[in-house]
Amino acid sequence: MKTLVLTVDRDDDLGRKAGIRGPVIGREGCLEAAVSLALADPEDSDANAIFAAISTYDRLRKDGKDVAIAILTGHENVGMKSDEIIAKQFEKVIEEVEPDDIIFVSDGSEDEFIMPIITSRRPIKHLRRVIVRQSKNIESTYYIIMKALKDKKVTRRILMPIALIFLAYAIASLIILWIKITDPSWNLIDPGTFALTVITLTLGLYFLERSYGVGDKIRKAINYTKTSMTEAKLTFLADVLAFILLLAGINFGYEEALGSANLATQVILFFHTFVLWFVFAVLVREGGKTFDIWIHRGDYDKRFWIGFLSTLSLGIIIYALLDYILLLMKAISSTSIVPISMMVASGILIAILATILHRRLRSVEDESEPMDENISGD
Repeated sequence: MKTLVLTVDRDDDLGRKAGIRGPVIGREGCLEAAVSLALADPEDSDANAIFAAISTYDRLRKDGKDVAIAILTGHENVGMKSDEIIAKQFEKVIEEVEPDDIIFVSDGSEDEFIMPIITSRRPIKHLRRVIVRQSKNIESTYYIIMKALKDKKVTRRILMPIALIFLAYAIASLIILWIKITDPSWNLIDPGTFALTVITLTLGLYFLERSYGVGDKIRKAINYTKTSMTEAKLTFLADVLAFILLLAGINFGYEEALGSANLATQVILFFHTFVLWFVFAVLVREGGKTFDIWIHRGDYDKRFWIGFLSTLSLGIIIYALLDYILLLMKAISSTSIVPISMMVASGILIAILATILHRRLRSVEDESEPMDENISGD
């Protein structure tokens, strides 16, 4: 049984402070990394964890065990990105060392978040937590606060919400003051209630961004927009047009719903109008994307027609179904079911056509696969 003594620097202090990239494999490399990190930042707990891992390695070697040692490094942006990097590095370590189990040396709970990544590949037979003992003078409240203010991770996670509370309260107070000066008779909302509303809104947006990475998604959308505009991509224009069609569908659906006083009828009238605009928006978006691929690459996925026909048939059938419900509720003036039956029949025919096209494409792909294998074999 071969054991791997493993420690993880999830926020990549080794790379940022000592210029050492992971993975680091072997006692000499780990010792050099620990010394370099300790010299760069003597107060970094990751250096103590690496020294503890080396000590564990030496003790096991002295007992005659078959043992190896390695360090994995992540990224400054702790989360999905750092864990992906750690997973790739761990695969390299497994390929080189081929361990049967792991002794995991950790300096805190943050590094232990990646334990599922490790246990999914090799079992952890022991977890060693390294807690650094400090002198009583260092443990003073002033020192802890000052150290926390210098630590970017603590600042982002703890002090940022507090700063947002003060900032939101100050902005709310200034707004109330400005309104009182410009309009002394204004008395629609209590200043305290308004300030509390602004605070909760600000914190809600902050925690939403932290939980779902809204800021990263907005940045990606902006970069996508810039790239699409510089490369003259029709996909971006199709997306904008589809969004406008959705807004138009919502508007026309809302206006149509106002024609009835019954809530259930209003809901059905809204979707009865909106479904046409929705189908049109989907077709515009997919059509623009397919045409864009054809313009830039000279080819396109023939499955577009399957999606086109399927979306069209589903939209027709749903529209006919809602039309029939409105007819039963006597919410529309038409008294004939013939047009509705014709719409359902046409929707079914289009769906059958999409199914036939799908089977035809699959058969063509199945026939071309053996030919490709023969060509590659020759």
